[in-house]
Amino acid sequence: MVATLVIAGFCACIFMDSFQRLLWITFKIAPSNWAMVGRWSYYLVRSGRLINPEIEQLPPAPSEHLMGWVVHYLVGIGYAAVYLALIKAELLLPGMMDGVIFGIASVIVPWFFFLPAMGKGMLARLTDNPRLVCLLAVLNHLVFGLGMAFGYQLALQNL
Repeated sequence: MVATLVIAGFCACIFMDSFQRLLWITFKIAPSNWAMVGRWSYYLVRSGRLINPEIEQLPPAPSEHLMGWVVHYLVGIGYAAVYLALIKAELLLPGMMDGVIFGIASVIVPWFFFLPAMGKGMLARLTDNPRLVCLLAVLNHLVFGLGMAFGYQLALQNL
C-alpha cells in the first residue's frame, strides 16, 4: 500500500517536473521555485505562520532548495493518498481520463491555498500575469494527474 502511494506520487511529480523542464526549454517559462516552497515550509514550522505573504523577503532557510524538493514529493504522495481514497470510494478509476479529471480538480490547492500562502493572492491576482499563472497551474496539474494515473497503473501491475 505505501509502495503504491510512493510510486504514484513520485510518478506524478516526475511527470510535472519533466513538463516544466520542457516548458523552460521551449518557451523559457521558469519551472516552480522549490526553494521558495522550502523557505515557506521552514518558516511555517519555525513560526507557525501558514500564510506568509512576505516569504520572498525573508532570509533564506537552511537547505531550502533541498527542503522544497522533499516537500514537493511528499505532497505528491499525499495527493496519491487522496487519489486512492477516491478510487476506493469508486469516484475515480486508476485510468488516464480520471487522472486528468483528478489533476484538473487538484488545481484548487495552488489557486486558493498555496498562491495566497506565498503572497501571490487567490488565483494569482497579485502576480504580474494572473491568467498565465493560473493557466500554467492547470496545465501542470493536468500533467500531474496523468502521472498519477500512470503511477497507479504501474504500481498495480507490479503488485
